[in-house]
Amino acid sequence: MKTGLLSFATAIIAAPALASTVSVSSFSKSAYDSSVASMGRTVTQDFESFGEHNIVDGFATNVGKFSTVGGEGTGATVTDADFDNDGSMLALRDSNVFGRVSTTRELTGNLYYGNFLDSNDTLGIVWNVVLGAERMFDRLAFTVTDAAEFGNSMEITTPFGSTVISSAGGGLQRLVEIDFGQAVSSATITLSHFKGNNQRTNDGFSIDDIAVGEVPLPASALLLIAGLAGLAAMRRRKA
Repeated sequence: MKTGLLSFATAIIAAPALASTVSVSSFSKSAYDSSVASMGRTVTQDFESFGEHNIVDGFATNVGKFSTVGGEGTGATVTDADFDNDGSMLALRDSNVFGRVSTTRELTGNLYYGNFLDSNDTLGIVWNVVLGAERMFDRLAFTVTDAAEFGNSMEITTPFGSTVISSAGGGLQRLVEIDFGQAVSSATITLSHFKGNNQRTNDGFSIDDIAVGEVPLPASALLLIAGLAGLAAMRRRKA
C-alpha cells in the first residue's frame, strides 16, 4: 500500500507537461557550459567509466536506460570494430568511428577521455530518462555527433514534442537541449535517422555528455508523501 500511495503522490506532482521545447545548436564548450549552468543541480553522464563493448537493450546508467530503436547495422562501423559486434545493439566506443567522437575531451581538456554511446548503425537510440525513485527533472542537454549526413535527417522525439536535424554534414557536433516545461519523473527520448519517410540503418551517430537538471521536490510535495506514508502505516496497523 505504501508504494502505491507514494507512486500516486509522485504522479500528482509530475503531471504530464503540456509541451516541451527541443532546440539544436552548434556544439561548443561555452554553449554547453552555459546550458548546464542554467539548470542548477545536474546529474551527468559522459560514459568515461565504461569500457568499449556492445550493450544490451535496457543498459542502465545514472541518467536512465538506453536501447536500440531496432534494425541491424552491417557497414564498416560494425565489421571493422575491434570487439565482437553483430550490429544488433548499441555500442560504447572509445575512439573516432567514422566521424563520431567524444565531446568530453573538449569540455574537460583531458586527452585521455574519448568514450561515447554509438548508435552502431542501427535505426537509432531510445533513452528512457529516469533519475530514481521520487526524483524529478525539468530540463536536459546532451551532444550529438555525425547526425543527418548524406542528405538524411535525424528526428528527435519526446513525449510532448519533436524536432528534425536536416543535412547537418558528416562529423558535425550538435548541442541538443530539451525543456519539458515542468518537473517530470520520467521521459522517453528517441533519436533516429531517416531517408525521406523511411528510417535507415548504416548511418550512425553518437551521443555524449548528458546533463539532466534535477528539480528538488517542493516542501508541499514532501509533506504530501510523508502524510500518505503515515496513512499507509496506520492502515497496516489496523489490518
